[in-house]
Amino acid sequence: MSDMDNGVQSHEPGGTTPRGPVITRRLDPGTEATSTRLRRPETIKLDMETEVRGGSSPAARLGLTREEMSWAAAAHASILLSLLLGLATGGIAALLGPIIPALIWYAHRDKSAYVTEQARQATIFQLAGMVALLALAIVGAMLVAVGWTVSAILVVVLVGLILLPVMLVVTLLWVVGVVALPILQVVYGCYAALEAYNGRPFRYLWIADLIDRYQAQA
Repeated sequence: MSDMDNGVQSHEPGGTTPRGPVITRRLDPGTEATSTRLRRPETIKLDMETEVRGGSSPAARLGLTREEMSWAAAAHASILLSLLLGLATGGIAALLGPIIPALIWYAHRDKSAYVTEQARQATIFQLAGMVALLALAIVGAMLVAVGWTVSAILVVVLVGLILLPVMLVVTLLWVVGVVALPILQVVYGCYAALEAYNGRPFRYLWIADLIDRYQAQA
């Protein structure tokens, strides 16, 4: 039997030292090999919607301070100031309302993710509400004016009498919409302020989804 069969390496003229047999071990694919190499740190995205059932409150889970919750609530509740300014100036000063949540958003953009997210939603919500109200008021007024004009002209040939009840309903719906829209916006904003003050991240309908899509594309 040769030295190779015994698993012992023979002395070579070069002076290499003998060593024992080389034993190979098959690695089981189902077994994870342990390693002392340090793993790269993983970044964790703060999910404002995640609800964890447990004894802790949302504010405690997110690590929020009372100051953060107060500023977030103030951003939402600033819509009240928009309403008061609008009523006092005939709607002109209401344009200044979204400036307050925008300032809160800017001031806390590097300090608190919670305040930044809530103030950003409040700013966009108030701007969108103002645009919707202006569109309803202007476009609705034009349509109502044209409708009444056409009805008045057609009254001469008695056809306009049929349109008069229709225009009355349309005008009534337009007035109700112009009055109800800002009220609904204020109620919705106050509810958002209450939720934010209690440490529960609030998401406006459509507004939050629009922000998520924009961030995903950026």
